Amino acid sequence: MEYNQLPKGFFKKNPLNQLSSANIAYFSITAGFSGRLEKEMFDLVKKEVDTRRLDKIKLEREEIPHLESGEDFVRFMRGNYDISNRSLLCKRALTMQQTVIPPMLRRFRTSMQDMFIEAAVYILAHAEQVYVDQLKTLYPEIRNPYAQSMACLVFGIQKQEDTLPLLLTEYQRLQKEFPEESLCQGPLLAIYILYNKA
Repeated sequence: MEYNQLPKGFFKKNPLNQLSSANIAYFSITAGFSGRLEKEMFDLVKKEVDTRRLDKIKLEREEIPHLESGEDFVRFMRGNYDISNRSLLCKRALTMQQTVIPPMLRRFRTSMQDMFIEAAVYILAHAEQVYVDQLKTLYPEIRNPYAQSMACLVFGIQKQEDTLPLLLTEYQRLQKEFPEESLCQGPLLAIYILYNKA
């Protein structure tokens, strides 16, 4: 991308926060989506997890392959599922994009649940272009600032260069409206990704 589309000295004046929720999500969506890495991380912490949680994780892992409808997925994503099952859930959803993503996007517009938003972002970051286009169309209707920030991150990960004006606007708006939070880091990180600086 051409640098003249950004204000002069943009990256120097706008450094990334390495510990933002956007950066953590980006790591999870990219490196964390590797099954091997995920298994190794789970094996490391498994000894510290209580047996009730391990039982819940096991039950969910048995349930996920049997989710069939988009509404089944949305219900599961809105439930109190264990975060260690997120990757399995998202990978399964990606095998059924036509069924899962339309109802998920409808819920994404109004959701206030971080767990749901994060799972949706995982899925959208790996989804086919048609669903990224749908996310762009419904972006003005997204009510939750956290969901807005994470949607911007999807645009970066999916290399949607046409969203650069939106990303710049949203970075400035979220920075101004939520100065105490790191919500502006979603669109900022997306800009870094588009310019291969992340």
